Amino acid sequence: MDRIVLEVDDNTGKIYRNFSPESKQQFNEAVSLMLKKAVNDMSLPDYKKKMDEIGLKAVTAGLTPEILDELLKSND
Repeated sequence: MDRIVLEVDDNTGKIYRNFSPESKQQFNEAVSLMLKKAVNDMSLPDYKKKMDEIGLKAVTAGLTPEILDELLKSND
């Protein structure tokens, strides 16, 4: 299984952290299915464009490779 990081507002993060392990698993499976559906519904050029937009927003907001590494390490 691969781990990804999704940025959410504080309220949503609190709600997720308070989920039971079973609820977290169900939620993770639902998000996985939604991502798969989004990719299947989107053409490859549209998908790449959207990913570039997301990456640009992250960099504009101050995300650096070092910060990303720290965030990923903090979730282990």
